Amino acid sequence: MRESSEHQEGRGIRARTTVWGAMTGQTNGVLIASDFNTLDELEKFTDLAATDASFASVRRAVRTEMVDASEVDIQRLSYHSDGLISSEEATAPRHYMRTLSGDVRPGHHREFVMAISHALEYQKQRGIDATTSVWSSVTGATSGVSIVAEFDSLAELEKFDDMAVKDAEFARLRKASREARGFLTSEVVIMRNLL
Repeated sequence: MRESSEHQEGRGIRARTTVWGAMTGQTNGVLIASDFNTLDELEKFTDLAATDASFASVRRAVRTEMVDASEVDIQRLSYHSDGLISSEEATAPRHYMRTLSGDVRPGHHREFVMAISHALEYQKQRGIDATTSVWSSVTGATSGVSIVAEFDSLAELEKFDDMAVKDAEFARLRKASREARGFLTSEVVIMRNLL
């Protein structure tokens, strides 16, 4: 993966790429996340994979290390705790990431993003040190969303979990976001930064 990232950067493709390893659920799970500023940058990456033989061989080497079928999901940024930012302005990835994924009820996406942004802002005001973002699916089920919180330590993640249990206002805000999203199923995964 390190070689793949260096190769794409050397070809002028700008993306913040991070490799995350699962700590919960299937613990050999890996998430390779690449943040592109524009769809043009993503298209350049796709073209490079199709036209550059050496890059294709690097990607093939990465895929041979994967034991299960991989899945590609393209998402757009709907909310970020630092406001609207580019990949260049993004903070370096933190050490741990908590991701809640699911689907938003049809016609309620804006309502969901507003509700979750209030809950995320509330936790920030209460001293939870996390970089938070909400990502909306562009491919596959377009009602899919991922709520991502990056933490520097597991102790900070534990503070978040404690607040979720003990703070009545935070519980109310989380309930409002749950009602807006209407997840039929959801999944929480905790991962650590590998690269």
